[in-house]
Amino acid sequence: MKQMPRWVGSFKGLALLGLIACDPVHSNDIAALGGEAPGVSKGPMHRPGQPCTVCHDGAIGDPPAFSVAGTVFETPSSAQGADGVTVTMVDSSGSSHSATTNAAGNFYLTPQNWTPVYPILSVTVAAGDVGAIMHSQISWSGSCGWCHVKPAGPSSPGHVSLMLDDGGTPP
Repeated sequence: MKQMPRWVGSFKGLALLGLIACDPVHSNDIAALGGEAPGVSKGPMHRPGQPCTVCHDGAIGDPPAFSVAGTVFETPSSAQGADGVTVTMVDSSGSSHSATTNAAGNFYLTPQNWTPVYPILSVTVAAGDVGAIMHSQISWSGSCGWCHVKPAGPSSPGHVSLMLDDGGTPP
């Protein structure tokens, strides 16, 4: 059997990368995110509230893939992330995993940490004796920011938060 030249394999890899990079839907999703916030470097503290898996989809390896990621805000109308909140998720196989938010309110899990089996049936956010439970399942995206956008309205429940604007806790 005749062996292919090495450059053919490299060409195939570049062609695949080109197809991913030229996906107009994916490109439009990335463009819709806008630029980075001034003074915030790319990394764990950037883009709070945005759909993380638009870029962290693992398609090209950098940025790294996230299986689940999101942001918890102090209140629904606040731009301040809630630091030190534990986010616990249970998937349809009964597997569970927790992540803790950073100073921007961001949390993420990589596929090496946890690869959920969809739908994710339960999500609890908690800090100390304050907590909230998500009452609907996550069926298709590990990015909280796809559904939880500000402001709340007919197409969004609003930002994930630990406390309500009036100081109460979410139902």
